[in-house]
Amino acid sequence: AVSRERVRDEFIKLTMTDFPMRGLTMMKETGLLQHVIPELERGIGVTQNQAHMYDVWEHNLRTLQHSADKGWPLHVRLSAIFHDISKPEARRMGPEKQWTFYGHEVLGARETKKILIDLKYPAKIMEKVTTLVRWHMFFSDTEQITLSAVRRMIANVGPENIWDLMEV
Repeated sequence: AVSRERVRDEFIKLTMTDFPMRGLTMMKETGLLQHVIPELERGIGVTQNQAHMYDVWEHNLRTLQHSADKGWPLHVRLSAIFHDISKPEARRMGPEKQWTFYGHEVLGARETKKILIDLKYPAKIMEKVTTLVRWHMFFSDTEQITLSAVRRMIANVGPENIWDLMEV
């Protein structure tokens, strides 16, 4: 019987602590997370390819913790915890017997928007976070980025979001 706005406000407080990974782990262990953001639990036990040593759940938690360690703002921290939220749905075995996650960033942006709507986040935060989740794969291979690709990315995310995207 707790309002979603109150749940949101408490989730923000947890996300903005120095140790949000610890808080989310506690939420999972006590069964509270399934009532707040059950979508996060789908990553538990979902292994990734050789580029990741953790399952999706642990990877998302550690990404959030890293953003807290850097002191980054709320929208970057939310993007960090949600950036790979749809990897479980997108996971397929590739031809080289490696897991692939093609399109997880598009699915993740949609899922993130649903979660943020449910928790009644302001439109401005929702737009920024879903944009960062949608485009987070752009900087995954910095050795292959061309100047024209950077221009396209700035056009896609806006110059005001480009540094936040690099943090995610």
